[in-house]
Amino acid sequence: MTAIPRPSVRAATILDAPELAAIHARSWQAAYLDLLPQDVFAQLDLSNTPERWERALRAAEWPKAGVMVAVPGPEMVGFARFAPTRDEGEDTALVAEIRQIYIAPEVWGKGLGKRLMSTALARLAASGYSQATLWVLDTNSRARRFYERCGWTQDGAARHYDGYSFPMAEIRYRKHLI
Repeated sequence: MTAIPRPSVRAATILDAPELAAIHARSWQAAYLDLLPQDVFAQLDLSNTPERWERALRAAEWPKAGVMVAVPGPEMVGFARFAPTRDEGEDTALVAEIRQIYIAPEVWGKGLGKRLMSTALARLAASGYSQATLWVLDTNSRARRFYERCGWTQDGAARHYDGYSFPMAEIRYRKHLI
């Protein structure tokens, strides 16, 4: 097995937009391949364009919101996107949300996601957040195991979407940062 160099984790820039779009599309499709009906892949608009990522990066109010990227060598292999929570009833000054975390499928299980997550959470804590939440498809056992290994716990919140050809259910995880 080839050792993967310890990744550099840094803030994303506008120049990262094409790589962010590519990683998001590839890892999303790989992560959900066996979890969603195949016709859903044709229905979903992931909006994984470099232009969408450029807009997101320009709109992020660093350090309270942004995107961290993992770059162990010449190519980016993952990202974590965070911002103040969107959940009703939560204090946006104290609760952040990990909105997305994706790692290229070819490096799953190599510790890169854990490093990226810990760096993003450290950034959130340094920005004054005391807690972070994230939402995950309830049937995504791989992601749920990852979050639980990283110290996240379910907090009892759930939400359901019926906008596609099948119902989707998500559960929320929470982590105290300080």
